[in-house]
Amino acid sequence: MPGTFFGLEIGSRGLAAAQVGQNVTGHNIANADTPGYSVQTANMQTTDPYSPPPVSGSAHVGMIGTGVTAQSITRAADEFLNVQIRDNTSQQTMQQSTYDTLHQVEGAFGEPSDTGIDHAMNQFFQSFTNLESNPEDTGVRATILQKASAMSQVIQQTQQSLTVISDQLVSKATAGLSALNSYGSQIADLNVTIRSTTAQHLDANDLLDQRDILIDKVSKLANISISNRTDGTVNLTIGSSSLVNGTDFYPVTMTGTDGLTARGDLTGGDLAGIEKSQALVTGYQANLDRVAGTMINAINTIHRGGSGLDGSTNIAFFTGTDASTIAVNTQLTASPLRLAAAAKPAPPATKPAPGDSQNATLLAGVQKQGLIAGDTVSDFFQQRIADLGARTDAAKTSAASSSSSLSQLSQQKASITGVSTDGEMINMMKYQRGYQAAAKVVKTMDDMIGTLINDLFSGR
Repeated sequence: MPGTFFGLEIGSRGLAAAQVGQNVTGHNIANADTPGYSVQTANMQTTDPYSPPPVSGSAHVGMIGTGVTAQSITRAADEFLNVQIRDNTSQQTMQQSTYDTLHQVEGAFGEPSDTGIDHAMNQFFQSFTNLESNPEDTGVRATILQKASAMSQVIQQTQQSLTVISDQLVSKATAGLSALNSYGSQIADLNVTIRSTTAQHLDANDLLDQRDILIDKVSKLANISISNRTDGTVNLTIGSSSLVNGTDFYPVTMTGTDGLTARGDLTGGDLAGIEKSQALVTGYQANLDRVAGTMINAINTIHRGGSGLDGSTNIAFFTGTDASTIAVNTQLTASPLRLAAAAKPAPPATKPAPGDSQNATLLAGVQKQGLIAGDTVSDFFQQRIADLGARTDAAKTSAASSSSSLSQLSQQKASITGVSTDGEMINMMKYQRGYQAAAKVVKTMDDMIGTLINDLFSGR
């Protein structure tokens, strides 16, 4: 038969188990609002039963229970859901990053408006139409130069704004890459601790939460794949590039032959959005350069072939070669008479005939010439603005849609891993009652043993 203190041991185990459960409950309540915390559960299991040997002349009583033990403490987790959330996070941050940049680009162009490039170009060409009717009017000439200067300034300012956006993207990419490598290093360090803890058959729940938080942060920056190893560590890759392999960390770069860009590894995350955005901004800058450069060449070619009121010829209307450098020639602003509205005078004449506006007509006609792939400068620019608007709308829709999907998945995860304070209060009362009951068992057994001892020493 079990020993005299058998019942005390059962009660003691009940006390210990209830204490563990209460500790876990307290830990859950304390971390109810901690980001990334996964609710933990104390898993109770009966201890091995005792099979007393049969007593001579009596029936075998069978196995007797020996109490309970807190076998393990596990955290709530759904790896399949985690994969879905991280994949959706990578797509959402990429789409949001792309939309944010396109929205900034839209703001830089500010179209359509009375202060945008398209309006400035129309005003500029319209002023040449007025010059056709009044080629010798100095006020009209001054207006042309003023409109040309205004157009040049808005083109330059727009290109400068695009350059600022591009520079911001470069800085953001640098900061993002630095954060990515920092997270990777921390994950590798946690893998070391988790492996050691797991090898000692201990629960590493809080460490696993910390690692998941870091992995989630990485998923915001890039598309990732996670594989779990039997020693409790994880491998983390971005496309074909390894960031973490067990306890080893491998820093990644964006550029170079082994960079994420060259290897084509970035398909999601903020870094992918930045990479895509940089290409888009560069494209819009190139298109604006094409608009400005085409206009500079076309206007200058015609203007050089005409004559000013003072007989001056072969003077460029614009200086510069692209959107960053376009400007009105200071020779014209210093003397508007040099604006070549007339055709070159035939020798021996040195000045154009009165009322000659042949060159002004040619200059005004540039607006209707198919100079860029068969399109007029204005049409080409308007098509690029329409493309920008369509891309921005599409990016906004995609970002909103992925954000909604991610929100639903996050809520689903919260219902599994989040702490319910109401549920924990119930658990707290349950373990409290269990502890009180176990204490009662101990007290009862103690009284029984006391009775036995008193009877033995009282001589009865």
